[in-house]
Amino acid sequence: MTALRGTLERVMNHIWYEQSIFSYLLLPLEAIVRLIVSRRRVSALPKGATPEGVNVIVVGGLTVGGTGKTPIVIALGRWLQQRGLRVGVLSRGYRSDVRDIPRMVSSTDNSSSVGDEPLLIFKALEVPVVVCRDRLRGLEALMSQASVDVVLSDDGLQHYSLPRDLEILVLDAERGLGNGRVIPAGPLREPSSRIGSVDWVLIRNSNDPDRAFTYRILGAREWSSGRLLPWPECVEKWRGRSVTAMTGLGQPTQFFEMLRREGLTVESVALPDHAPITRGNLDRANTDLVLITAKDAIKLSGIEDSGAAHHLWVVEIEAALPSSLLSSLESVLSPSM
Repeated sequence: MTALRGTLERVMNHIWYEQSIFSYLLLPLEAIVRLIVSRRRVSALPKGATPEGVNVIVVGGLTVGGTGKTPIVIALGRWLQQRGLRVGVLSRGYRSDVRDIPRMVSSTDNSSSVGDEPLLIFKALEVPVVVCRDRLRGLEALMSQASVDVVLSDDGLQHYSLPRDLEILVLDAERGLGNGRVIPAGPLREPSSRIGSVDWVLIRNSNDPDRAFTYRILGAREWSSGRLLPWPECVEKWRGRSVTAMTGLGQPTQFFEMLRREGLTVESVALPDHAPITRGNLDRANTDLVLITAKDAIKLSGIEDSGAAHHLWVVEIEAALPSSLLSSLESVLSPSM
């Protein structure tokens, strides 16, 4: 099933991002999706129609697949916490067991029960995180079970039942909007005109300093021992030897190229989006050193007794946000800060 999903992702990415003629065959279905999206959009609440005493910020995407929304949520959450605000997070919990009954993430949960992204956010921020496909019910549950000043919604731009004060759209500079068409003919969840209604646009690796966000590597954590090494020490230790970079990110080349820019010789292994790394994956690695992301690590299980665990390192990465965004947020949220 994982192999089939990976093949399907590659086919769709070819259609969406390489101007494939097959996109035209899907235009009739695109028209149906556009109609559905338009009807949902009409029912959207005006911005600011949020419960009294809380600000809701949606960090969402316009394209299918990973653009870096979760690292943005974590970076924003830390920034808000540094300013003394109580933060809560909403998430759908993609590929989790949670459906329409809200579930508060706990320290005993795993990625199968609540999803990899909510669990990663919970461990990174140590704040209340509610998982629910129905974002409005999730917001109601979060506010009834926790005291929060700001709620960050990890994705949810198209969930129009969720009231929100601010919308931050996250895009990738390399992929952009693909062929500009709506799914299934293209990668867009909504028509590109939606960009005009959001409050901020963040673009990964953009040349525009007011919109750009980038990743910086803080260090790497050894899976078997938990010890964290600063990144300069890692580079000095690993430069000149081959390492395997393995990930189930939506856009794995971002991870691979970041490591290569640091001077490492990388053999890349890209798994389907959200796919867990298995012991079999690690055993098939061609090098004795394997680097993965924190999002991959949150899904690891059953490798504690594997020899590969002693050569597995988790690369710790954080998003660097543009100062213009943070200044604007400080101004908008100033009554609460």
